[in-house]
Amino acid sequence: MQGGDFLPSQGLDAGALNFASAFLAEIQQAAGLADVERLLEAAAHELGFRHYAMIHHDDHRVGSPGLINMNNYPADYAAAYFGGLYHRDDPVVHACIAANACFAWCELADLIELAPHHHRFLERGARHGVTHGITVPAFVLGERSGSCNFCSPRIPDLTQRHIAVAQMVGGFAFQKARRIIGRRPRPIRTPGLQPRQRECAILAAQGKSNTDIATILGLTPATIKTYIEAACGRYEVHNRTQLVIAAVLDGEIGLHEISPRQYRHLAT
Repeated sequence: MQGGDFLPSQGLDAGALNFASAFLAEIQQAAGLADVERLLEAAAHELGFRHYAMIHHDDHRVGSPGLINMNNYPADYAAAYFGGLYHRDDPVVHACIAANACFAWCELADLIELAPHHHRFLERGARHGVTHGITVPAFVLGERSGSCNFCSPRIPDLTQRHIAVAQMVGGFAFQKARRIIGRRPRPIRTPGLQPRQRECAILAAQGKSNTDIATILGLTPATIKTYIEAACGRYEVHNRTQLVIAAVLDGEIGLHEISPRQYRHLAT
């Protein structure tokens, strides 16, 4: 796949358009996931990135055939990330909830509130050479969320100038992979949250405390605590922040149910 004289500093110039056009033509001809992965790796190299990852934001420890997981992360980092379910605390994954288009990782603070554990997460990635990335969110109603990521550029200062091309490459690559695996990779979790558990999760996503939720629902704070703990148990998470993130990424809670001004609370 050759894009000609691709000049990232010029945005979508003729070279960039030729590159995107060549990629779209080839991705449509992909016969299997191996072809998609090969094209993604070539695209990452052409754009000047050392690493790529196109994944569903889910538990990949069991290697479900219904989930997309293509990446060339360093082996030790990939093992820790997927084995430790790091996606639950990944600020890039959290930012996908607030973004509706490709974004650079240097823009994370504009999309979510970066807590200390987010900074530690990014620092850990940087130690493994996973840094200075751009991400294309992938959301399909009723399915797991996902994203296509390019990171560790050879020239970090040019990262943001690849956003337009990455949006096209990542979007079409994810779409093709979904079609190959059968469009609906995996339904949302069943059984889902019970009605009261779901109500509590939605209100928690809006930044309300257990006392606030108890007042709204006419229950006691102790009862709310019980509902939230039970909901956490269903998702196998350890706190309300992880519960909210898991429920949103899982499709259990819709973004329309969370006030836009409260999106930033999802990652605190």
